[in-house]
Amino acid sequence: MNGWNIKSRVYLIVSGWIVLYQWAFGQYNTFSPFSRYGIGDVQENSLSYQKGMNNSGIALSVDTTAPVFINLLNPASISRLRLTVIEANGYYFNTKIVNKENYKVQQRSTNFSALAIGFPIKKHSGFCFGLMPYSFVGYQINQSNTVNNVGTVKYVYDGSGGLNKVFMMYGFEINRYFKKQDTVRKHIRELIKNLSFGINVHYIFGELAQMGTVIYPNNSLYYNFVNDRRLRINGVSADIGMQTYLLLNEKKNSRLNLGLVFSYPSFLKVINDYIAYNFSYTFYGEKYIVDTLIYKEEESGKLKLPSSVGLGLSYVVNNKWGINGDVRYTNWKGFQLLNSYESVRNNVECAIGGYYQPDRFATGKGTFWDRVIYRAGIGYNSGYQEYQGKAVPLYSFSGGVSIPVGLYRSYSAVHISVQYALKGHKDLVIRENIFKLNIGITLNDRWFVKYKYD
Repeated sequence: MNGWNIKSRVYLIVSGWIVLYQWAFGQYNTFSPFSRYGIGDVQENSLSYQKGMNNSGIALSVDTTAPVFINLLNPASISRLRLTVIEANGYYFNTKIVNKENYKVQQRSTNFSALAIGFPIKKHSGFCFGLMPYSFVGYQINQSNTVNNVGTVKYVYDGSGGLNKVFMMYGFEINRYFKKQDTVRKHIRELIKNLSFGINVHYIFGELAQMGTVIYPNNSLYYNFVNDRRLRINGVSADIGMQTYLLLNEKKNSRLNLGLVFSYPSFLKVINDYIAYNFSYTFYGEKYIVDTLIYKEEESGKLKLPSSVGLGLSYVVNNKWGINGDVRYTNWKGFQLLNSYESVRNNVECAIGGYYQPDRFATGKGTFWDRVIYRAGIGYNSGYQEYQGKAVPLYSFSGGVSIPVGLYRSYSAVHISVQYALKGHKDLVIRENIFKLNIGITLNDRWFVKYKYD
């Protein structure tokens, strides 16, 4: 493979995806009224194939046999990359918002969600970088209230925008420092020998826009009112991860993988543009400003992101099937935006997922479906946002397949998965039903290797 093919293929994939990503991020990526709180709907830190397992896999190690998939849930997994990997993802989602009176609002959108590129560095380490969303804000809430001697007053709350992150991961194994032994290894020594460590540094950036409008009746003596705030946010955050495993049965090649990830609390820079004003309408219905009450431009502040810790277990048998279990705790009580504490709470996420592949090494005619990977998962998130003083939990279910495809000399796969989630519960005034279709592609190849013959 010559250098021109490598560069041209990377350039076409990356540049095309970035153009599509910028277009998609300019659209509404959520319609949830709950995204009004905190920094909006925090997005899953996983790629399409893991979404089929309900975003589980903190302990899941990258397989060294093609097809190889990148695991963004734990940077330590990057240490086992043996091929160059490109992952590109997008999704379609449909959300139905229902209130207690059974009034329904349905919205849908299509977006591109993630790009990741990873490659091995020597034999015992790997590097990965990419771009994906961190959170989305998108809502419009209309309320009305009858005020004595005034009439019906309308309240409109609008929000849009979100945060992105550019990330870089590095992982390395320590088994290079251990000599091979003929004797049976003790479990503790084996756990230490199989340790991998990783770090994920990400640059978070984006803008959150929030506007509140109060509209009085036409015959009122009061002027309408607007409260408009735009927050430009940027800064650096980091995660660290660890993975190890025990070989339980060498003949069956069964393993118990363990994983740990920790996210540091971090402060991001916030630039606040804020204006509050009274307005009215002309005879022709055109809006004009009557009086500017508050005007602040480029006021500096900070956004404090919370710390979190996640634990994972994964049991894998002969590269044929496996099951994952993850638990993550996030300390959102420490969240702070512009010197004020938002209405959020600590949350717990739990996910269980698994996969099955009949025969990944099958060859010949009629073996296509033997190489397809089938995935499924369930999950629960207690919710970090508060609505009317109550938590907003999320219950989710997923399933998907990874279909092998051959491009050039590579080992590749197309991932198709569906997720169904219920956000909220019957005690809340509103709740959401969310359906999401994820589509992604994985390209594997052995790049950056000098061949004697081409």
